[in-house]
Amino acid sequence: MHRILRRAAGAALLAFAVSLLFAARASESGPVVSAWADTLPSPSPTATCSADGGPGCTVGDPTSTPTPGTGSAGDCTWKQGISAVTWIYGDTAPPASSWPWLDAAEYNSVIAWMDSHAPPEVGTPPYLSMGVVFCPDPTVVGVFTVGTLSTPPTAANVLGLWALSQVSWTPPSLGASPPLTAAAVTNLPTYVYLNPGAYQATGTTATVPGGAVSATIVATPVKVVWSTGDGGSVTCPGPGVPYDDAWGNSPAPADSGACTYTYTDTSNDQPGGTYSLSATVWYHATWTSTGAGGAAGDLGLVPGPTVTEQITVDQIASVITSG
Repeated sequence: MHRILRRAAGAALLAFAVSLLFAARASESGPVVSAWADTLPSPSPTATCSADGGPGCTVGDPTSTPTPGTGSAGDCTWKQGISAVTWIYGDTAPPASSWPWLDAAEYNSVIAWMDSHAPPEVGTPPYLSMGVVFCPDPTVVGVFTVGTLSTPPTAANVLGLWALSQVSWTPPSLGASPPLTAAAVTNLPTYVYLNPGAYQATGTTATVPGGAVSATIVATPVKVVWSTGDGGSVTCPGPGVPYDDAWGNSPAPADSGACTYTYTDTSNDQPGGTYSLSATVWYHATWTSTGAGGAAGDLGLVPGPTVTEQITVDQIASVITSG
């Protein structure tokens, strides 16, 4: 059934699956969804954005752990759990024991639905987790196979994650003052910025085959994390702006939107060095749905694509003589 099940880890994975099943109830207004933020290690900042103390001017985000299991809203119920096997579309259906988090009626409905539908995939393989939307239980309106994700999949957020996987991100283009075609100078601020078109709200609507259920996601940019290639980083609450001659030798005004980083050394203590300068826009992603009893949620902060350019940094030496 379209990438669901290639025989995999039996008893050990089943035991792991059972240990993950917790109930997570929700109100009529939608599921209770734990906010999620960047779970990857964040580099220590070596500079701050010029809007000192403004929102988003720090590196690193708090994390929380969403709870897998069951949720409901209106007439709909959704369940998510681990599978003991991986199955190919069209193969003989696995036994009900492969999905211990479904009861007999739910299992039969899932098998019937998958006999005529290829489940949408969320994340990347292997697809050892699965989410199901019943409206009402045990009538299946959507099955989703869940693979590896940065955001932990739960019953309450699988629809939002599926919509997130369908977003067409706009990769940013990177700029700097001095320009990347020239050279930055150590101990002087380098202004970094993105094309404005890459720092806008985006989103999409994903619909299950047959159109019974859809999920709409809206991702709003909140910050840009720059990796400067010398072991440093800077996080700014906007896309940044080029240097303005009117600023002269003074720092950019706090309300200018400028984002700067100061290189303090060059590679191998040589007069010049080349580094990889990269930027990632982070978005706050929320989602709503139709056909799923008002299910909605907040995925917290999610990253867009990372873009990298090379930047050359020169060290200007001066000689002071007497007389």
